[in-house]
Amino acid sequence: MLVALSSDKGSPGTTTSALALASAWSGSTLLVESDLFGGDLGVRLRRRREGALPEAPTVLTVAAASRTSSASDLASRHAHQFTRDLAVVPGHLCAEQAAGGVDWQALGVALAASSVPVFVDLGRVQAASPLVGVAALADLVVVVGRASPGSVVRLRERLNRLIPAVASHRAAPAGRRVRVYPLLVSSARHGRADVADVCRVLDDSPAHPFLAGAGFVAWDPKAVARLEAGEDPRGRLSRTELMCSADVVWKEIGGLVKHATEASLRAAEVPSADDRRSSKQRSVRSLT
Repeated sequence: MLVALSSDKGSPGTTTSALALASAWSGSTLLVESDLFGGDLGVRLRRRREGALPEAPTVLTVAAASRTSSASDLASRHAHQFTRDLAVVPGHLCAEQAAGGVDWQALGVALAASSVPVFVDLGRVQAASPLVGVAALADLVVVVGRASPGSVVRLRERLNRLIPAVASHRAAPAGRRVRVYPLLVSSARHGRADVADVCRVLDDSPAHPFLAGAGFVAWDPKAVARLEAGEDPRGRLSRTELMCSADVVWKEIGGLVKHATEASLRAAEVPSADDRRSSKQRSVRSLT
């Protein structure tokens, strides 16, 4: 399973949301930071015993390795174990490190082939971004925004432009389509109302048929600091507003991906009209 998270303008909490969702997931999970402009997970995260993550490997290491290998454990082999269930591939620190020569499509193929669920933080993604190809390989594209009126309008416009771009990169098998999930960073008190407002804004939008759902992650700076310090997300941290909201979202996302996968498999098993005619012709020839 591959879930891609992206944002539109500024930093509305995409990396923090990805970290919270990956930490809340039940079982082994992989978090990959793949922002064209560089990331800071390698600096922000602190393991309880070992301290800061090593400077390498990074997402560029995985991208380079994916040119010659498509093994299901490729990304996991280059990840740093952060907590018991969560492994992390941090991003490069500055944009110049990724200037030219990075095969982002090969990276996406490697992440999609992973034997463990992957959450990939793509940062700001626009229609012309080379990371659109990674989003096209995802089972679900989560677009993160704030609950302010301006952010909601930008979220709508970003979805209207991102969905066609992803669809144009995607060789979708029968029964599958681009599926997006707006995710707000909001207060626990107002989160549900904010999500309902976003859904109303998107009701008449071209993006509406592609919506798989919507949710929110609670703005909880103290819990974020504890999570980044390596505290066990299954312990007392799980009772914070951040992790409670992330738990709700990951369960919904997991159900959506499972349902979509099962529908895709059923569609693949149904023969097309041409296949049925060919089969009938072969049967007639065998009888004669």
